[in-house]
Amino acid sequence: MSSKGSCYLLHPPIICPSPSLHAMRRDASAPFNSNKADIVLRSSDDMYFRVYRCLLALASPFFDSMFDLPQPQAHSPHEEMYHGLEVIPVTENSRVLDMLLRFCYPASVDKLHPEKAADIERVLEAAVKYGMEEVEERVRRSLLEPSILEKEPLQVFAVAYRFRCEPEARAAATCLLGQPAPPANSTTLKYVSQGDLRNLAVYRAKCAQAVLALGSNLAWLQEKESYGFFKWWTNCCMCLQRADTRFLMHGAYAREWWAEYMEETLGILQETPCAAAVHQNVRKALERAAGCPFCRRKSQPYMSDFVKRFGEAVDEAIAGIPLGIPL
Repeated sequence: MSSKGSCYLLHPPIICPSPSLHAMRRDASAPFNSNKADIVLRSSDDMYFRVYRCLLALASPFFDSMFDLPQPQAHSPHEEMYHGLEVIPVTENSRVLDMLLRFCYPASVDKLHPEKAADIERVLEAAVKYGMEEVEERVRRSLLEPSILEKEPLQVFAVAYRFRCEPEARAAATCLLGQPAPPANSTTLKYVSQGDLRNLAVYRAKCAQAVLALGSNLAWLQEKESYGFFKWWTNCCMCLQRADTRFLMHGAYAREWWAEYMEETLGILQETPCAAAVHQNVRKALERAAGCPFCRRKSQPYMSDFVKRFGEAVDEAIAGIPLGIPL
């Protein structure tokens, strides 16, 4: 390891402009402002991160090799120093560099919560660039944070596809089922090949087909599971003359209000084949059931049980569909 004050020769070179003479030097926040640090990284927006060579070397073969390079004996007149430490300029801005370095610091990892898929993408770019494989793995897992995955499934899919993250891509593709199909010309999907865009559309169509099959054949709802739900249909109630032949469950036809719920829900599932869709029309179904005194008493608890099981069946059907995109 070279002595303090040497000028590191970067290979491949990282070209960054020197800070403006009038630019105000800014210190990064803790833990990157320690007086015990032994090297400084300068971000592209001129923020100075005081860090430890040993942590960088452990996290990155790139920096490890760079620190082992033979260094010139004399200081270069153009060498930048900061608090007596040599400065390495990098191309990442301060936001990205801060997140990247926190993944390298054990005490900071648990406190790190990227807010957007775009943040994760930029940190992944840097982790790949510097050969930080363990950091890359931790960053990838951030794509599965519900606050990001559920809010930005399309962006998460695009990032996961770009960096060949199969589990994350699968999770994002599944989450996308709850939204209208994305346009093929979306700029978010610029790294996705035309062939795989078609594969994504095929995956969605197969999921819809599998979910719709649940409505045409109710055998997935076992008699012991469904007994409490449909048993009142065979008793006397005002709905008796309004049994609907569209849905047959273990020898009993559904009441009209429930058949309407299923018909409408299957229409929603065709467009958005996901478990959340089965909840959308429950309130409307219960309002219809309220027209019968008997159904009014029974419908809410039994519909609650049915919808829970229906959602599980939807998830199971989707889980059986391969993504069809090699990563």
